[in-house]
Amino acid sequence: GVQTTALTSEDVLAATFNKELVYQIGNIVGNDCLDAKVTFLYGPGANIHRSPYSGRNFEYYSEDGVLSSEIAKQEDKGIEDKGVRVVFKHFALNDCEQDRIGLGVWLNEQAAREIYLRAFQGGLEESQAGGNGVMMAYTRWGTQWSGGNKNLVRGIMNEEWQCNGLQITDNVLNSMVNGIDGVMGGTTT
Repeated sequence: GVQTTALTSEDVLAATFNKELVYQIGNIVGNDCLDAKVTFLYGPGANIHRSPYSGRNFEYYSEDGVLSSEIAKQEDKGIEDKGVRVVFKHFALNDCEQDRIGLGVWLNEQAAREIYLRAFQGGLEESQAGGNGVMMAYTRWGTQWSGGNKNLVRGIMNEEWQCNGLQITDNVLNSMVNGIDGVMGGTTT
């Protein structure tokens, strides 16, 4: 089976603004994965610090989509250069831990693209493997679960960003994350 591992504090990496250092950290993470026989890394997390109270801000780079994108690209490249595949998480709009299963995030497309999706875009578009993929969030964009959102998965991620890697669900053990909706929306696993 596939083994996974978690990363350390991503917000500290982004705070350095040092792309070379982040690339080197990516190499270290890649080496750790190889040592642990991890093929696909379920991470890094590329969500935005939307609130200072989010329970996973340490897993995410920044409150800025462009900074997050630039740092994600470098860490991704450093990990991939070691032969380990990256599965960015939690796509998309995961900004809350409490009651996150089925949380409806209300925002317009411009805000989504400029801030929240931008953090994922750089790592997915410039991945050596053509976009290794993402782990879908439990959240919904409005009323539609992210993994079942055809415009988000097939439209933005597949067609615009040319990311045709893994599109896995975080979990399908609840009514909000529906496997059939995911398959119909373009999620692969």
